Amino acid sequence: MPRPPRVRIRHRVPATTAGSRWRRIVGPDRLVGAERDRGANPVELAVLMPAILILLLASIQAAAWFIARSTALNAAQSAVSAQRAYQAEPGVGQQRAEDFLERAGDWLVRWEVTVTVPEPDDTQVSATVTGEPLRVVPLISLPPISETASGTVERFTDEEAP
Repeated sequence: MPRPPRVRIRHRVPATTAGSRWRRIVGPDRLVGAERDRGANPVELAVLMPAILILLLASIQAAAWFIARSTALNAAQSAVSAQRAYQAEPGVGQQRAEDFLERAGDWLVRWEVTVTVPEPDDTQVSATVTGEPLRVVPLISLPPISETASGTVERFTDEEAP
């Protein structure tokens, strides 16, 4: 008596992954669906984690650069505001900018303040603050920061004189 042909029975069982309600079991030696990808997530994470960390540190470094730039501009504006006052003593703007930078923290490092002290006939005063931003990532070279502010010196004028 001949043997009947072997018939493979397919069963439907609930799926263990989201998105597919049912999956097929094809046989004991072959897996279908989520079973085939076991262990793939740790490998994917190991491959992607350095890129994620680099992007995170780069965004923090960019934020530190913008904060340092803003700090330099505020220090320059503070220096001009102090130096342009009516009959201001020479060096008042320089001192005000240095005080501001000392209180602002270490966002701007190795800074230097230059204030043009107006002569009696000058009408303009300017201040320049230069420095380097705080480094979060040590291997990246960042451009130096230089911000300048200027303003008109306060003085009394005659109606005929400009």
